Amino acid sequence: MADKRSFETTIHDVVYSVDTGSGLKVIRVALYILILLILVMIYTATQFRGLNSEEAMDYAQLGRNMSIQNGMLTKVVRPLTMWKMQTLTPGENPLIGAHPDMFNAPAYPALLATGFKAFDLLGADPFTMPEGVRGVAMPAEQWIILPLNHTFCLLSGLLVFFLGKRLFSHEIGFVSMTTYYLSNLVWQNSISGLNISMAGFFVLASFFCMITATMNRRDGSHKALWVTPYLLSIFSAAIAFYTRYITIAVVPGVCLLVWLMCGRFRGGTRFVVVFVILFTLLITPWLYRNYKVSGNPAGMVGYTALTETAAYPDNSLHRDYHPEVSFGRSTKVLKEKWANNYSGTYSTVIPSMGGGILMGLFIATFFYHFVRPQVNHLRWGVGVSLLTTAGLAGFFSETSIQSIQVYWPFVIPYGIAFFYILIDRLDLGVRLYNLWLKILIVVLVFVPMFLTLAPPNNVRTYPPYHAPMIGRVGQMLNPREVLCTDMPWATAWYGDRVSILVPKDLEQFYEINDYKQYISGLYFTTITRNKPFVKQLLDGPERSWLPIMSGRTPPDFPLKEIVALNRQDQIFLSDRDRWSVGPAAGGAAPAQ
Repeated sequence: MADKRSFETTIHDVVYSVDTGSGLKVIRVALYILILLILVMIYTATQFRGLNSEEAMDYAQLGRNMSIQNGMLTKVVRPLTMWKMQTLTPGENPLIGAHPDMFNAPAYPALLATGFKAFDLLGADPFTMPEGVRGVAMPAEQWIILPLNHTFCLLSGLLVFFLGKRLFSHEIGFVSMTTYYLSNLVWQNSISGLNISMAGFFVLASFFCMITATMNRRDGSHKALWVTPYLLSIFSAAIAFYTRYITIAVVPGVCLLVWLMCGRFRGGTRFVVVFVILFTLLITPWLYRNYKVSGNPAGMVGYTALTETAAYPDNSLHRDYHPEVSFGRSTKVLKEKWANNYSGTYSTVIPSMGGGILMGLFIATFFYHFVRPQVNHLRWGVGVSLLTTAGLAGFFSETSIQSIQVYWPFVIPYGIAFFYILIDRLDLGVRLYNLWLKILIVVLVFVPMFLTLAPPNNVRTYPPYHAPMIGRVGQMLNPREVLCTDMPWATAWYGDRVSILVPKDLEQFYEINDYKQYISGLYFTTITRNKPFVKQLLDGPERSWLPIMSGRTPPDFPLKEIVALNRQDQIFLSDRDRWSVGPAAGGAAPAQ
């Protein structure tokens, strides 16, 4: 009888727990996670059709090379880097077969390499090429690159919750996390294959750990409770730098935060000095490596700032085997590029972040003084880092300007908190009105994602990228042969072949082919063939290549055999007929 009463009591406790206690919380959390995962899967299924950017494919092929060769070696060879290597190596050897990468940070490729190795240990080949017209993504993209980026997004959302909860309230933390997960730009960055999601997580972690450390120290907590997050903040800032160089802008922001929180001239300075010293020690090994391979601690990142300028339009500098770069000329074109970026192409990148509403509220907080000093101090630290990033990014490419989005996780809780203050000032009196206004701000942020997911979902990577076709072009060459193409990042990733970027003109092609590296294939795609005919191809910088792309090769040209691919969209030239006896390069055309 006692056992029966005990059993009934247990059942009653379980039912009560599910109805009002901890069981209800577990159900709510599980339901929240389930809805979030469904949303992520829907977004990925409808929006991802394979990698579609030069930088993403470059990172992917670096990760594969690192998983095999245990080094930061690249199969994307640029005439510019060949020139640089020749100036630094005995015998002017450009090291085509073991070409060191001089542009990218190592953390993201290293993480991808770990994933590729883990996949290989399971006995699966992550680099199997998709078959048929509809096959567009490699297993490595679907099961390694995407999950890793999604994981960083999910972890960043949790940090947004803890940051909002610590600075403001549990409700603001939860609403901020939900808003973050409903932001289109978060998942857009995640499926891009770029390292922005990873960089954003470590930038957020660095600020979060520092605010935790300084608040614990101020509150008199045990020494370990503030020293540990302080060191984690430094480590996170270093990993962010190893992920994306431009995140070095986090250092002045975090230093300002710790200086303000620890008493300014009453002890804060020493924490800033320790932070800078330890951060410098952590990044010095990679700076030394860059200096060894390129003669500059930053590698050749500075050269990327000169691309897409009036003096070096498009990627002409990377294609130049004999570049002429002067300090005076570079300074002038960089000023013009920065001004043109923020006055034209990217003039709305900051105001429109996340739809623009929360960004406007975040900017408004700089004219408002919060009661809690830590809220004000963190805001100023983030503001300094955001402005520093914007200032540096203006000299570089689109993806560098997109790096400003790593501060979106800070914009959300501050924007939400300020919106709550405005609601309180309205003094509506009816709680239901307040609730609807809070829901409204989340819905407005969700609108861009809703419009993205709404049909029709006509997402394509072609032109110019179609994985099966690029893979078959790569298969025409054996692993020891070298390909020359206008998209070496794609042939290096999907074709797994050493690929030289098409030189500036035919004369430089002859010089490379005759004296440095025999080229077995030349692959032109819509990247070049779709350029303006008169301005670029007939009378412009591509005029020496126009006869080659038209199938009219000079008598002394080494690649005599020609095949047109995908309804004349592309052309492949080789030293012999490789397509009649090998895999058909154009057997599968992309969906039109």
